[in-house]
Amino acid sequence: MFYEKQPELEKNQYKKMLSIIGNLTFLFSEKNTPYLPYRAHENIFCKYFNAENLARFDCSADAKKANIGIGLKTWIGNNDQKIAEFGRLREKFKDLNEIDLAITISNYRNERIRITKNMYKIDEMIYHIIKRIPNAMQIIEYSFDYIDINNIKIIKNRGNINNTYYTDGNHTYHFSKSKNTLYMLFDNCIILDQFDVEISTDPYNYLMNISENQVDSNHSNQKYNDIINQTEQQICIKLYSTKSDGTNHVYPKSGLNQWNADGRKRHPDEIYIPYPKSDRILTAGFFPNSDCIFNLKLPDNTLIKAKICQQDGKAIMSNPNKVLGNWLLRNVFNLPEFTLITYEMLCKFDIGCVIFTKENDDNYRIDFANIQAYDDFYQNNIN
Repeated sequence: MFYEKQPELEKNQYKKMLSIIGNLTFLFSEKNTPYLPYRAHENIFCKYFNAENLARFDCSADAKKANIGIGLKTWIGNNDQKIAEFGRLREKFKDLNEIDLAITISNYRNERIRITKNMYKIDEMIYHIIKRIPNAMQIIEYSFDYIDINNIKIIKNRGNINNTYYTDGNHTYHFSKSKNTLYMLFDNCIILDQFDVEISTDPYNYLMNISENQVDSNHSNQKYNDIINQTEQQICIKLYSTKSDGTNHVYPKSGLNQWNADGRKRHPDEIYIPYPKSDRILTAGFFPNSDCIFNLKLPDNTLIKAKICQQDGKAIMSNPNKVLGNWLLRNVFNLPEFTLITYEMLCKFDIGCVIFTKENDDNYRIDFANIQAYDDFYQNNIN
């Protein structure tokens, strides 16, 4: 278990901050079950346990500490909870019978877990759960496993036309065709900790008093400015393109398939991140000038060299350009040489975008996010 191995001070601070958020429940609800937004939970967990926050990349793990990947969840009531969505792959499974559907979805799920573990050098996974009950929160941890494909069995007389229930001998799952969503039953949960949450009857007055008690406005403004100055500089770039008819695709002879380009003989690991003109205009000044080498940290903390290159700076390449491809295509995706990357493949892996973080003019970080991340990123970051 992860939680039981953490220092008592960190555990107490974690529970205290969760209680503070729960104290404000009546801002959002009229019930006596503590309210906890999942994003708040992710941030609190990572802050007080000094974990790396992966939640914004929508991979299978929400956090990482050392070699452990952690799926963070919070809920009330039913323990049958969502663990993955597959809407972009619907055409591949919508007409399958129950057993073929269960096997196909389970393979998709396992692929995503595998990709996350490879990308972040994770050796083991675990779920960390905050279950909210009236006036209290419970801390639970639960196994986070691959689905055992060879032992899948359909649970008869439990599902219907839209819901397939099945087991792999370790866990019970159900897949909702109408929602394109896989659920897992978190049964036989062991409560590791439980603490009371005093819910304020008037959270508005509580927050108003905090505001009125700030006696040094100059100090507060300086603190605010410090926060702004520490905000990460980030951009998001798609790994695929959209045709005029709205369909998405990956070019077969450029970008992630540069190794397949015409002309000279190329190494099978040669790839680059496409940096289209629309993004270059939107993010002007983020990267150094073309052909200026900068440091690029990969998700597993491997440090490589990279640069902006090609005509008008339309490509982001490692230096040499086969280094990034070897890491992504061979170490993360585990693909044989000369395998074309397709849009369907990106959907299967749940990867469609890259997020670059600028630490300073010489140092950057790259992370991989899902298909939806591009739209979400600019909706949240561009005003």
